[in-house]
Amino acid sequence: MTFFARLDGLLRRVSYLGFLAASALLLIVGLMGTLDVISTNLFLKPIPGMVELSGALLAVIVFLGLAEAQARGSNIVIDVSTQKMGPRARRIAAILALGLGAIFMIGMAWEASRLAASSWAMNEEALGALDFPVAPFKSVAAFGAWLAAAEFIRQLVRAIVGAEIVGETTGV
Repeated sequence: MTFFARLDGLLRRVSYLGFLAASALLLIVGLMGTLDVISTNLFLKPIPGMVELSGALLAVIVFLGLAEAQARGSNIVIDVSTQKMGPRARRIAAILALGLGAIFMIGMAWEASRLAASSWAMNEEALGALDFPVAPFKSVAAFGAWLAAAEFIRQLVRAIVGAEIVGETTGV
């Protein structure tokens, strides 16, 4: 197996692990919200810090799930213009779309990494009923953004060399 095939497989496995982690965190956030609502309505006392912690976890969930959503082709696609194109035009459109997506995700990942580093430097804590460090959440979100950027690049390379893009359902 070549280096690029191994890298391709590794990226797919890490992307799937990120998806599993995001799914587990989504379940945890749902349970936290349920417990908070029950506590608030039964005991007239909300659980301190649930809103802040849920917000921090939701950002992590979104960024960890992006790479797998892109890999599966589960993102929103508007293919009105590409459905009438021939194979060559579709390939060019896919290369253009993936290139723009990669540039956008690299920018997002860069900024997320910058924000995470800044958060570590200042020992940033959540403001609210429960103070907890925000930097670990921002760091995991930045990792997810870099993972999504890597998935865009993986698909871009595959589109350029003419390989089938795994999970693609758009016809682009």
